[in-house]
Amino acid sequence: MYFAPTAEHTYWWPIKIKMPSSTKPGAWVVETFDMLFVAVGSDEAKRISDEIKAMNPEEQADHAHDLLLKACRDWRSVFDGPDKKNEVPFSREMLIAMLKAGPWYRQGLYDCYGSSLISDKARTGN
Repeated sequence: MYFAPTAEHTYWWPIKIKMPSSTKPGAWVVETFDMLFVAVGSDEAKRISDEIKAMNPEEQADHAHDLLLKACRDWRSVFDGPDKKNEVPFSREMLIAMLKAGPWYRQGLYDCYGSSLISDKARTGN
């Protein structure tokens, strides 16, 4: 094993979206796919945060997900239906549409992105 520092670190991470079933009333389903994240440096994260803080409330709402959008680069195993025939290509616009479509997408993406930033040992305090 070796360590090679790079200017940009990208990594695939599993995403789990828990949402109400569209076919079974009162039931939940878990949909999964993989997201390619890029590590956002602390300077860049602070710059994005400061820019959002300087905006008026309406602009802040429009830019609330800018850090996540900066981190997301690609996805795989995202399909346009349950038959999994047509893979949906990644785009910033499609990701924004998902974030606006329902709380389940936002929750799943933020939970999984957050998990990718902190190791299990750090979260449990060991």
